[in-house]
Amino acid sequence: MYCIKCGVELADSEKKCPLCFTVVYHPDLPLPSGEPVYPDNPPIKHQTVTRSGALFVITAFFLLGALLPMICDISLGGGINWSGIVAAAVVLSYILTVLPIWFRHPNAVIFVPCDHAACALFLLYICLITGGRWFLSFALPVTAGAALISTAVVTLCKYVGRGYLYIFGGAFILTGGYMLLLEFLINLTFGINSSLVWSFYPLAACVLIGLLLIVIAISPKLRTTLQKKFFV
Repeated sequence: MYCIKCGVELADSEKKCPLCFTVVYHPDLPLPSGEPVYPDNPPIKHQTVTRSGALFVITAFFLLGALLPMICDISLGGGINWSGIVAAAVVLSYILTVLPIWFRHPNAVIFVPCDHAACALFLLYICLITGGRWFLSFALPVTAGAALISTAVVTLCKYVGRGYLYIFGGAFILTGGYMLLLEFLINLTFGINSSLVWSFYPLAACVLIGLLLIVIAISPKLRTTLQKKFFV
């Protein structure tokens, strides 16, 4: 038999270790009553990070990222100049990435147009502080068109729940038309060209992809063949 503390070999009659005076424990003998020699190890408490706590920390980082440039701008330049754009960009990033996580079941049909509205407000702020005149003629219709297409796709996918090939096929065709609108607004606002030049290429590509998806949706045999071919 050996001491459980210092490892000295002990006789069977020993009740305490002659070297360190630790009470001898023998597994074959009943334990004596009284306080144990060593207290039980306390249970390990695992630290858990709550969802709200993590979001609070993330929000604090975003807030810090918005305030620090403004403080530097005020201390160096005596006012808010370039830091306003930085702070607005941080706020926009927060709305796009973090704000939906605050909700248990965020509804994309609500958040998608809200995200586009936030982008429009960001562009409006840049237009105002730079003295531009391009928001109403360019930024607003561009963000509105993108919002209409994306919101329509998200709404149909969520509430219809079928016919995804038709939905995305139509979305591609609308995106091709959106490219025409984009070039037209660029020419109207900034005077790059007098006529449409490059938008016909993405229009043709988007229309072809959209028609291909619609044809696949119409033909069950073709759809089955493609599913077997590409393992989808």
